[in-house]
Amino acid sequence: FQSLAKADDISDFQIEGMSIGDSLLNFFTEDEIKKNKRKNAYRWKKNRKFTSIEIRHHPSFKIYDAIQASYKKNDKEFKIYTISAFLKFPDNVEKCYKKKDEIVKELSKIFKDVATKINNGTKKHSSDDSGKSMQTSVKFQFDSSDIVRVTCTDWSKKMSWVDNLRVEFVKREYLHWRKR
Repeated sequence: FQSLAKADDISDFQIEGMSIGDSLLNFFTEDEIKKNKRKNAYRWKKNRKFTSIEIRHHPSFKIYDAIQASYKKNDKEFKIYTISAFLKFPDNVEKCYKKKDEIVKELSKIFKDVATKINNGTKKHSSDDSGKSMQTSVKFQFDSSDIVRVTCTDWSKKMSWVDNLRVEFVKREYLHWRKR
């Protein structure tokens, strides 16, 4: 992530140049957005207020391997409500933990007076029925109920996914919708 100095709001941060509240159209064409829309995103929700995209290995990405972003389904401006960035750590989850700790340390300084740091520890990942995939995360909760979360996921061999680091910024409105 790139911070814009000390921040009171998650929209003061950028991931690959993007911030919460920006239009995805400032970074991708409408065709790229539609082509990279996540097909099964939020399929369990009756109210499909939000949808999301996932873009991997875009030429504009300088730091991360992939970006996921969520926006309101009928928003022609594609205003960003969540943004997540991923770094792959193939067969090296220890390196992921080290990078997570570096990012958390930096965010702890930046958010010292504006967010509560919550160590979520290590838990089984809900996407793996075998219970062998684990995720370790730290969350920063703002008074506005917006959150920033840093997570390492250690995927089991059964899942055949790559261990990764996820840095995510999420607006309260999206969080409330997801919980319903």
